[in-house]
Amino acid sequence: MSSIISDLKHIIGGEVSGIEEDLIAVSQDFGGVIQKQPQVVVRPQNSIDVAKAVKYAAEQELTISSRAAGHSLNGQSLNQGGILLDMRSLNQVHEFHSDRLWFKADAGTTWQKVVDISIPQGVIPPVLTNNFEVTLGGTHSAGGLGQNSFRYGSQADNCLGLEVVTGTGDLVWCTPEQNSELFYHVLCGYGQFGIITQIQHRLRQYRPFTRTYFLCYDDLDLLLNDERLLVLEDRVDGLLSLFSPCVLGFSRTGENGIQPLIQWFYRMQITLEVDSANETKEEKLLSSLNFYRHIHTEVLTFDKFILPVAQVPHPVGTANAWLDVLLPESVAKQYIETALKIIPSFINFRNTPIGSFCMASRNTKMPMFPLPEEELIVGFGMYPTIPKTQLSSVLEQLNILTDLGFKMGGKRYMVSWIEFDLPQWRLQFGDYWPKVNEMKRKYDPQGILNSGFFQYEQVTHSQTDKQETQITKAVAAEYRIAI
Repeated sequence: MSSIISDLKHIIGGEVSGIEEDLIAVSQDFGGVIQKQPQVVVRPQNSIDVAKAVKYAAEQELTISSRAAGHSLNGQSLNQGGILLDMRSLNQVHEFHSDRLWFKADAGTTWQKVVDISIPQGVIPPVLTNNFEVTLGGTHSAGGLGQNSFRYGSQADNCLGLEVVTGTGDLVWCTPEQNSELFYHVLCGYGQFGIITQIQHRLRQYRPFTRTYFLCYDDLDLLLNDERLLVLEDRVDGLLSLFSPCVLGFSRTGENGIQPLIQWFYRMQITLEVDSANETKEEKLLSSLNFYRHIHTEVLTFDKFILPVAQVPHPVGTANAWLDVLLPESVAKQYIETALKIIPSFINFRNTPIGSFCMASRNTKMPMFPLPEEELIVGFGMYPTIPKTQLSSVLEQLNILTDLGFKMGGKRYMVSWIEFDLPQWRLQFGDYWPKVNEMKRKYDPQGILNSGFFQYEQVTHSQTDKQETQITKAVAAEYRIAI
């Protein structure tokens, strides 16, 4: 290890550390489920440092991974026994054009920094997640969803260009027109095909105020029907649904003894951006919906509305074993009702955020972000923080819910807990799976980038040639990618 550190210190302008304390500091992510420890941590000074580190890793047959906020849930930002790039050292906004509606910044820049620059200039990134302390590189690698993703897609869908270091150490600028193949696979690619070092991203103008209507439903059918209306007809600027359990008593006739009798209620929050705090548009909008109670109307300035509602606590000895399933609208009710019956048996359902969000397939065109093949996608999410002593049983149930989603034509949002075997990876990507393997072999031929998350096919050269001939043009046409 000392020779690796010595070598890197000679070729890297930034910091190189093999100190145990530094290694331990990057050995666990926000999920708290997976633990890995690298041999060395590199804090690059610039993109050239990243390229040099990757080339060195390839020469020495070492794995190399990138990490910034470490907010992954399944070890995606960790590294075992290789080189970990701490991207927080690359954190500058290089260009900001409110008139041309785009900015360019380093991958380690936080969204908070971008928002702080954006708001005074009357613009904002089209999609923001509920955590501003995560970084541009991290969310573009995963997708990045927010309350208005049904309209604007993921954060990756709003990317205009990327500077990327491939698995061979090549530093490449790519856009939808230039080096487009790499562009469309690094986005949502979880660091499998290249390490993002800079990002050019879209901005939009916003209105100064928001009105959010809190609507309560006791019928899941009515909720889903109203979500469809609002999303596909583009009637609102933001939408989120949260599920709340009400324990109405206990039954002694359950298979496992006493079981709670639970009535689930569904709260839909819909938001409109408006020009004045006194501007109201609810009469026409609300009269078309089928809620049973209008609970509250919240009026906020836009800068306050976009602030994250709350940060998730992470007490010592706990793990965030989260699940996000992307469902075809046609089966969403069946899946959600089944999940809500199962959930109380293995987690503290009263303290676990559970809810849904929507996406319109027409607005999400990232090939590495698989979606069910329907016009409207309903996301189901549950976000428990649990004692690590309960991990085994909880993860077993999450895998059951994952399998159920696959059987019903769903996909997983891979930012959350993932424990796929090879058949499940094939289900996740469907007909695109051979292309994913082809891109891995092309841009990371030695398999050194962010190893241990994806599980790839082992193929011979003759198989590879045959697959490339069969799929490249068809897949490019399907996703409108210029290859």
